[in-house]
Amino acid sequence: MRKVGLILKSGHAEALALAEKISQILFKAGKTILIEEHCSDLSERLNARPTSSIADEADLIVALGGDGTILRVAELLNDKPVPVLGVNLGRVGFLAETSPDEVCSEIQSAIDGNCILATRMMLEALLPDDHKVRVLNEVVIHWSGVARIIDILIKLEGSRDLQIRSDGVIVATPLGSSAYSYASGGPLVHPDVEAMLITPICPYFGLTRPLVLPSNRTIELVIERGETFKVTVDGRVSCDLKLGDTIKIRKSSIPFVMVKSRSRGYFDALHAKLGLVR
Repeated sequence: MRKVGLILKSGHAEALALAEKISQILFKAGKTILIEEHCSDLSERLNARPTSSIADEADLIVALGGDGTILRVAELLNDKPVPVLGVNLGRVGFLAETSPDEVCSEIQSAIDGNCILATRMMLEALLPDDHKVRVLNEVVIHWSGVARIIDILIKLEGSRDLQIRSDGVIVATPLGSSAYSYASGGPLVHPDVEAMLITPICPYFGLTRPLVLPSNRTIELVIERGETFKVTVDGRVSCDLKLGDTIKIRKSSIPFVMVKSRSRGYFDALHAKLGLVR
């Protein structure tokens, strides 16, 4: 590991203070520190070099913020599955596992080559404008104006087509199953499982319960009826839809690689955030 990228939640004082501590450890270890180009005013403070291709250059990315910051890192990834150490400075913390108290020891473990890595399945969505985006949590089709029911046709390779008449639909990864999908009545899927989860939002007709599919399927969502609707990816990328538009979703060719916390596991997160276990 030679180059470490620091991605900070914008305007977050705690993230900046922690970034300074981390940069001191990395600088003493002789590592090159990278920051995003729009943070160039912090380069001297963090002994860092600004770059417009942080995800391509870095051997490790440290995300300081919360789950939203992790989702932004996933959006930056190209074809290099660079490990991401997420430091939880937010409210949720399903994706950003490491606490501020343990981040310095985890950084040292990464320098020594002793950190614990876990691969998490991502999706790839082809939007109607032929724009491909990677998906860490979920793709959501939803109405964007007056509340009206949407008719969505679900095409599955080698199977009968399915129909949903609902307020919308969520296609989630196992990692994203604890987010919007869970709030909409979907099941929790352990992130070690590779699967695709379809969860209707307030369904009225057709598929009225969540459906879990193997990860080797391609899903096509076709807008058949409704008005004023959008597709939103990971709460970050959004575009308008029109009747007849199709969104294709399949497993991404690269995984999301996470640095695992040594002190907290999946069920610890469920207990802390959802109160599900004792």
